Amino acid sequence: MSDRKSQFNQLLETYHPTLREYLQFIPQNSGTLGAGPCKIVMEALGISSQDLMLKLLPFAKLYAKVPISRFPVGAVAKACVSDGCNEFALFLGANIEFTGLALTHTIHAEQAAVMNAWLQGATKIDSVAVSAVPCGHCRQFIFELEGSRTLDVIAQRTNADGFTTTQLPDLLPQAFGPHDLGIKTGLISSAGHLPNLSLKTFSDDPMVLEALAAAERSYAPYTHNLAGCTIQVSDQNFYAGCYVENAAFNPSLSPLHTAIIRLNMDGLAPDDNITRAILVEKPTNISQRGLSELLLGSLAADVRLEYFEVR
Repeated sequence: MSDRKSQFNQLLETYHPTLREYLQFIPQNSGTLGAGPCKIVMEALGISSQDLMLKLLPFAKLYAKVPISRFPVGAVAKACVSDGCNEFALFLGANIEFTGLALTHTIHAEQAAVMNAWLQGATKIDSVAVSAVPCGHCRQFIFELEGSRTLDVIAQRTNADGFTTTQLPDLLPQAFGPHDLGIKTGLISSAGHLPNLSLKTFSDDPMVLEALAAAERSYAPYTHNLAGCTIQVSDQNFYAGCYVENAAFNPSLSPLHTAIIRLNMDGLAPDDNITRAILVEKPTNISQRGLSELLLGSLAADVRLEYFEVR
């Protein structure tokens, strides 16, 4: 049993039996507590959605990979999973650092939770809980979300017990966001239609086609650099991620970063080796290729990035 699985099971034993019944399946569900279990647990224990989010934070921290800072952070995003937003699920995320690479490659916990939600079909995020006060980078990242001006941030008090709930604009006054650059909708918006991309070079490889589908889901209103990535690991499972931009540019996430988030949230087993990686993109005045090759080289030096362009 991996160390993370052992920690998960030990933590699980400290919780109410009703919670244990449903929380035990979080690793198999990609770090997610579904809408049905959320409703059942809240009604059975008489707790609010915020209470439940806070109870999940210690589990979210178990997903952290922090070889540089040694400071694990967990986050939980509350997200609608139906068009009418009548149901919500909770999506976990944690910070991920990469040994040997510049700190700018780091994935923050809030980014991981938001991407975990979006890549699993969330239609809106209305609150995010985090085990440490969110840094400015993360405040800027979640300000990109559609509806961010009413989004609640639940954060642990610095050097004190308890948590605070604050609307994001109060944490990021005089914020700069999509609307300042003429973009009318934000990340995770129901507006608009997905583009229909086609490869310049034909392929019926399932991993290539999955990367193509991920590219079509990209959020790239500033450069229109639509890009998707798939990575395969030693057990033959593969994971897709798409490019996500930010109005401040630097908090953007490459498609390989978001694919790594999906891989990291799939169970708590020891790390699987990446055996294959594919990038599909529509290059514009930027490209994801160089960054992806650099990041892949730090994780799997003997794996070549397979590259496909779209029309």
